[in-house]
Amino acid sequence: MEYAFEQICNRFDRFLGRLHKASDTQRGLIILDESSYETSLQGLARNFRTVGHRWGQLYNMADVPMFVNSKATRLIQYADLIAHAVRRYYEYGDASYFDIFKSKFDSEGGVVHGLVHFKPSGAQCNCHCCRQR
Repeated sequence: MEYAFEQICNRFDRFLGRLHKASDTQRGLIILDESSYETSLQGLARNFRTVGHRWGQLYNMADVPMFVNSKATRLIQYADLIAHAVRRYYEYGDASYFDIFKSKFDSEGGVVHGLVHFKPSGAQCNCHCCRQR
């Protein structure tokens, strides 16, 4: 969970950094579903801003992550649908829902940055993300 959160924070911060370089300065906010990880992830986010993480430091985040009840907001429910479609794609090869939004992940110069697929070292993969790397 912590490594995935570190990836999300880093990739989101870099996306916002690219926007800033293109004269579109914005700050980002990560909103997550309530969970038992709330306290530890907020602490990690604070450390990423002050001490840094394995790829650098966060510069474009407005605050620590906010946690909300998924029953209270449709935005979290929408994120759950996206996560479900991505999981179906990677675990079962079912691209029926993934194909609808796969072009919406952050990308630059034909390389997808907003989606990463971890696979064993040296393993071949022909997924949407790996094809572009």
